[in-house]
This record gives sequence, C-alpha cells and structure tokens, in this order.
Amino acid sequence: MAVGATGTPSAVASQADKASRASLDLSLNGVPGTFIAGGDAREFTFKIDNRTKHDFVFIPLLKFKNKAGSLQAKDLKVQYRLPGGEWQTAVVAPDQSGEKNSSVLMMLGTLDSAGNPVADDLLGVNRGKNVPIKVRASFTDGSPLGRAGVVPVVFAAQLDDSTHQPVDNGHLSCDGGVGFTIKAPGGKPTPTHTGKPSPTPTQSQTGKPSPTASGSPSATATVTPTEKPTETPTGKPTDTPTEKPTEKPTEKPTTPATGEPSGSATAPAPVESSGDTSGPIDFPVEPPVITPPPLTPAAVDKAKAAADGSDKALAQTGGGSNTTAIAATGGAVLVAGVGTLVVLRRRKSAQQG
Repeated sequence: MAVGATGTPSAVASQADKASRASLDLSLNGVPGTFIAGGDAREFTFKIDNRTKHDFVFIPLLKFKNKAGSLQAKDLKVQYRLPGGEWQTAVVAPDQSGEKNSSVLMMLGTLDSAGNPVADDLLGVNRGKNVPIKVRASFTDGSPLGRAGVVPVVFAAQLDDSTHQPVDNGHLSCDGGVGFTIKAPGGKPTPTHTGKPSPTPTQSQTGKPSPTASGSPSATATVTPTEKPTETPTGKPTDTPTEKPTEKPTEKPTTPATGEPSGSATAPAPVESSGDTSGPIDFPVEPPVITPPPLTPAAVDKAKAAADGSDKALAQTGGGSNTTAIAATGGAVLVAGVGTLVVLRRRKSAQQG
C-alpha cells in the first residue's frame, strides 16, 4: 500500500496538530519509473500546495526506501533547487522511527552540529499558493536493485493571521509516495554486437579469417578459440549479452529483483529509462520522526517575508496585463478586418456599376 498516513514528533501537541495535519498537500510529479544503478540523475518535482485559509512555514524532506529494506544513505545522492535558487545537495536527516535503519530520510536543507534541522531553513507558503521544488536523484553502482519508492514529507507550522507567528509547535506529515524500480545498467553489454570477446571489437569474430566473417562463422571460428569456437560467434549477438546481465543483478537483490533484471538486460538502458512511468508504492512505509526545528520569530519572519516577495514577483510577471493587451490587439484586428471587408465590397460594386 502507498503511504497515506501522517506522523508527528512526540513534542508536538496532538490537538493543535490534528487541526492542521492535512493542511498542506504534498505531491511528487514526474518521478521516473526506472533509475539505473550507477546511471545519471533523474529529475522530478516536489510540490507543496497550501489550499487552506492560513499561511504556513515548513521544511521539506524526502523519504527513500526499497522493498527489501536494504537501501542505505551511501546508495543514493539527492539534490534540490528551490524556486529562483541554485542546485544544492540534500543531507541525510536522523530518522527516529522504527525504519531508521531500513530507509533514508533526506532533508532539503541543512543540519546543525547536533544533526537537527535549522530554523533558518524554514520556507513559507501563503494561503492559496504553492512551492515547487526541483529534485534530482541518482543511485550508485552498488545500490540494491528492485522495487523502491520515495515519499514526500514536510515539517510544517500554521501561522496566526494577525501576528504571522506559529499557532503551535508544528508537525511532521507525509502523503502518498511514488514507486519506481532500480535496475542494473543493461545498456553496456547489449547495444553492440561485440560484448565479451576482446580480440575484435568489430562484427567479425576472429579478426584473421578475413572477408567471410558473416557467411562462415562456424568454419573460421575453430582456428582461434580452443573450446568455445561455436559458442562465441553464434552467441555473441543474442545469447551472451542476455545471460550476463541476468546473472549479475540476481546476486544482489534477493526478493525485489524477481523479474526486473532480465528486462533491463534485454534492452539498452536508454530505451528502458525513457518514457517510463512510475506508480504507487506497493509496500508499507512508516512515517518518519525527527526533532523539530526551533520556530524562532526571526526565522519565521524571514520565511514569511520571502514568501510574500515571491508572490509579488509572480503577480508582476503574471499574465493579467499581457492577456488584456492581447485581447485588445485581437479586437483591433477584428475591427480592421470588418472595415477592410466593407471597403472591398464598395470597390467591387463600383467597378460593376
């Protein structure tokens, strides 16, 4: 089942949090269905949407977990970019939940010397607004293969409409995550016809029996290899590449990699990873638990001011005035067209007369 529950730190008052627990809507858009172990980072968007009637401050996090519970912090790298900002590297946050050793909680911010969130990283989102955060994630060569997922998480606090300060200590919550598959790099052995036999990188299997490499592979192959003459040339384009990748992936993941590795081995990696779609997480993920950051008045004021400034900038660069200008221009063209039509009719009738 996909995650849909919420979690709260022990220090938070339950009654106040219950009123604001479902306030901020979290979503992940564009998460690819496949990540290649050791491959390039892939990008998606973490969107924090405030559909309430109150302003909020928050700190965003992402929780990664694989089905086998073997994913570690060393297996992945996560970067993020706030609106109008530069790419930054996410840090591993200390998760105090029961899954602290079987998942990875990434904070899109910084930690203090004690390993806790910093108040200065608070972001603001005003009522009726949203904050889209660009994220790119990659997995290392040794990361476990198979089914995995990512869950959007925020630590959030509602602000008073008059004082613009938190009405409570805030709460930690998460929404339904997105599932994907970590696969082996299947593009290396399969795209070319010369995978393993190192003597000749071209299509001829035996380098020396010259012009007739395509017509007589079985006859010429007996000259160079001793025991594998027939296996090497005939198995090179088809059998050899598909056998190798399937053996490697199945060694690492025990249960997750049931049918996936063979799929990635049959087709090149770019084909597998382009145009793929993700789905819901098909295994349970426990909500994380962290030490909440101090909600200092200065940090809250800073986050609120930044949110106000961002909203004003969006309003100034929005489509309101441009739409009006386009509409006026379109009306002028329409009027000119009617006038031209009348003039043409008059000229035509005058010529006929």
